[in-house]
Amino acid sequence: MKLFILLYGIAGILTGSFLNVCILRIPEGRSFISGRSACPVCGRTLRALELVPVLSWLFLGGKCRWCRANISIQYPAVELGMGILFSLTCFFRGTGFRSVILCAFFSLIITAAFIDGRHFYIPDGLSLLVLILGIVGFFADHGRFWPEFLRRMAGLVICGGGLWLLRILTGGGIGLGDVKMMAACGFFLGWPHGFCAMAAGYVLASVFCLPLLLSGRADPKDRLPMMPFFTAALIMTALFGMNSASGIWDCGACRNRNKEKACEASELTGEPVNPRQPGN
Repeated sequence: MKLFILLYGIAGILTGSFLNVCILRIPEGRSFISGRSACPVCGRTLRALELVPVLSWLFLGGKCRWCRANISIQYPAVELGMGILFSLTCFFRGTGFRSVILCAFFSLIITAAFIDGRHFYIPDGLSLLVLILGIVGFFADHGRFWPEFLRRMAGLVICGGGLWLLRILTGGGIGLGDVKMMAACGFFLGWPHGFCAMAAGYVLASVFCLPLLLSGRADPKDRLPMMPFFTAALIMTALFGMNSASGIWDCGACRNRNKEKACEASELTGEPVNPRQPGN
């Protein structure tokens, strides 16, 4: 298990390096697949040793080797953060295909959070990819078809419809990108987890904004990107707030605990452990 956690962490760091490229290039309309990485200030093409995640930033002291311009701490922060997040996903959710889907989900919403935080918009392509991941996760779930489908559709309608209603009531105060992304996330997590994540996102935003408003450092009319708060809530919900009732997010640790309880009950009653019980 420790080896898998390490491998997930390395994969997360490498993914974070790619996400930094996406965060920079997508808003500029540039390809995030082709083209060499370069210093955003002097334009000098970076060498292979200057692209090593986290370590190259530390080795260069956070500055470009050629023009000595400061390199944003975002780069190592995203890389290291994704490494930690992938490792946590492996630890709490196991090493199977479903964990891979969850890691991909985290990658997409974190990219959306950074783009929204900088440019106040969420690319439709990211929302579409989240929806596709939700569909893949739905078919990867071996539970009952219709109950799971209805649960996910309820998440989509309630999250997307709820934000759409708020958008109407506030005269466009809610961005259309937020509506699309949270509708997709609602399908990915399903009811009630998608709604809980959306509500928690607003709670986090309130906790962040209230001190700024009371101190006069922010105005109620200022624009606020919501996706960073939604993303934090979505990650917490997906990692810690979901149980085996939702099928795809059945936690490996929970399965082990259930199996231990079943074995203890078997020893007390003398009855064999039911192999069809959750966790066996």
